[in-house]
Amino acid sequence: MPSALVSQTLQGAVLSMTSNILAQAISSYRDDKPFALNISPVLKFAIFSIISSPPNIVWQSYLEDLFPTNVPASAPLKEKPAPASKASHTQLSKRNVLIKFLLDQTIGAVVNTLLFLVFMGYVNAPQTAKQGTWNIVGQEVKDKLYPMLKDGYKFWPAVSLTSFLWVPVDKRVVFGCAVGVFWGIYLSLAVGA
Repeated sequence: MPSALVSQTLQGAVLSMTSNILAQAISSYRDDKPFALNISPVLKFAIFSIISSPPNIVWQSYLEDLFPTNVPASAPLKEKPAPASKASHTQLSKRNVLIKFLLDQTIGAVVNTLLFLVFMGYVNAPQTAKQGTWNIVGQEVKDKLYPMLKDGYKFWPAVSLTSFLWVPVDKRVVFGCAVGVFWGIYLSLAVGA
C-alpha cells in the first residue's frame, strides 16, 4: 500500500474519531449530563474510516484520471504549437468538473452512505437480537438512507465542488475528512453513537 494512501487513511481516521468525540460532547451538553467518553463508538468510527478511506482515495483518483480538472490549453490558431520541451499550459475543464461532481454526488454519495449505514447497523446490532443482525441492518438502511442523503445534499455539494476546483487530487479525501468533521458529528448523532 503506497505511503500516501496510508497517510491519508490515518488522517481520515483521526478526523473521524475527532468528530465522534465532539458529537459525544455535544450530546452530553444537550442532555445536561457530565461528559464521559465512550470509546466504543470512537473506535467504530475509526475502523469505518480505515475501511472506507482507501476506496474513496481510489475513487477520487479514478474520477480525476477519467475527467481531469485541468486539461491542456489549446493554442490559438495563429500561434505555433509550443515545443514539447516547454511546459504546456492547462485550462479548467468545466465539463469534466461537472461530470465528476455529478458522479460523486450520485454514485459516490449513495455508496458511501449505504456502506456507512450497513457497517454501523452491523456493529451496533445487539448480538441477542431475535430478528437477526441483517434484518436490523436492512431496517437501518430503510429508515435512514434517504434522510441522510437528503441532509447530505445540503452540505456535500459545496464541499465536492470546492474540492474538484481547488484541492489537489491527493489531498481531496483528507480535505473531505477535515470538512467532514462536522458531517461526522451529524452522523454520530444520527446513529446514536
